[in-house]
Amino acid sequence: MRKLVTVVKALKSLGQHFMVSCSLGEDIVTLLREMCSGSCSSVFELGSGLGFLTLYLQYVSEYVIASEIDPRFLRNLRSTFQQSLTDIVACDGVPLLGALREGVVVVSNTPYVISAQILVALARSRVRRAVLVLQRDVAEKISAKPGSKNYGRISALVQTFMEVSLGGSYPPKTFTPRPKVWSSVVVLKRLREWVDDYRGYEDFLRCLFSQRRRVIGKRLKECLGVELNSLTEELGAEFLRRRVFEIEPETLLRLYTKFWKLKKGATLKS
Repeated sequence: MRKLVTVVKALKSLGQHFMVSCSLGEDIVTLLREMCSGSCSSVFELGSGLGFLTLYLQYVSEYVIASEIDPRFLRNLRSTFQQSLTDIVACDGVPLLGALREGVVVVSNTPYVISAQILVALARSRVRRAVLVLQRDVAEKISAKPGSKNYGRISALVQTFMEVSLGGSYPPKTFTPRPKVWSSVVVLKRLREWVDDYRGYEDFLRCLFSQRRRVIGKRLKECLGVELNSLTEELGAEFLRRRVFEIEPETLLRLYTKFWKLKKGATLKS
């Protein structure tokens, strides 16, 4: 596998770090078997690369769809998997996440440069389960608890819609070329369905968390453009003294539904 990479140079622009560790492949298979009670009916792999992880996915899924944006790998992938129930799709897999049906499990050795993009796309999709290999600091952020130093906008967004649990961590030698940081496996399971009413939720969180250590009352006043007195009547003075980074995802979604969505709706109608 390493020899193949020396022939086709990994592209930094695509964040390519190819998995070359059997232990990581085996760990992902174990997680998928637990998740699917033995075997998954279908798996979507985002970014197949050299196809090393794809080989493992065949052992746990009846049908694998593997997307790959880099045309240099397509001939080898199609040759390797032509006799199996694996379809190689030549495209950017991120836009396809929104089109996947509910029963498809998403798996990815995620390109670090688009980690946030993938996480947002998953939250907005119908995908119910995913297993991702992420940069360890990103994994720690999306799993961080309210009130902790790593809890921020991406934590709140992902945890509003997905249950997040961490698997093992893996050193740079697990991949080639070696990244400068460790990686972690993250398991996502759907908590709440995405609906069109939530399309402004990202903007709401972005506004609040742009100053995450300020009190929630002041940030709501500034983001919503309303008087603090009216917020005090609705939410209570004690709540408004809490810091933005201390507020739970469920509460943030209620605030969005109660204030932001109504405010934006009124603005559009006026």
